[in-house]
Amino acid sequence: MSENEVIGKVFPKISAYSLAKTEVKLPDMVKGKIALIAVAFVREAQEMIDSWAMPFEKKFSGNINYAYYEVPMIDGIWKLFRGSIDGGMRAGIPMEKHMKVLTYYGNYKEYIRYLLIDNINIGYVFLLDKEGI
Repeated sequence: MSENEVIGKVFPKISAYSLAKTEVKLPDMVKGKIALIAVAFVREAQEMIDSWAMPFEKKFSGNINYAYYEVPMIDGIWKLFRGSIDGGMRAGIPMEKHMKVLTYYGNYKEYIRYLLIDNINIGYVFLLDKEGI
């Protein structure tokens, strides 16, 4: 499969909790906005995610028609430790970013297939239009 097979597809539904402890459902939460969604499976991908997200955030963060979310994808086996894991992230991430970091705990293999992710050791960023595509 090629990256072109992801283009034109609606971003998959992801239900997760922000570090501010609010439930967020993507792509529903960003409908009507241009959105940048960053997805990572390992902590080491953060630098790569930041290299894409920071310029977008700097340029568009004040625009009401723009949204950004970062989604650490964590295997469901770790859900039991969610409090500790999310607490560690809260301690290391500035509070003003807590609403934009959504931790997903569960089987992420379906997302890997749908989004054509072939290497979980790097970060992925998806730019969505106002329809979530």
